Amino acid sequence: TMLTIGAQLVKLRHSQSLTQYQLSDKTGLTRAPISHYEKNRREPDIKTLIMLADFFKVSLDELVGESGGGERH
Repeated sequence: TMLTIGAQLVKLRHSQSLTQYQLSDKTGLTRAPISHYEKNRREPDIKTLIMLADFFKVSLDELVGESGGGERH
């Protein structure tokens, strides 16, 4: 099943036990856009996607929900 970017972000954030505020602190994003991304009201631009993928140590494919099932690192 393909997750939305929002669902993927929530999953990754929870996997590191981070609140939106903590994620905001660590990435320099404000909390409002994080909330919008997670609710799929807005999509992050490519620079933000790359930064989030780096932060969570996942590929862009995984972040945007395109991973073909198996974990890739």
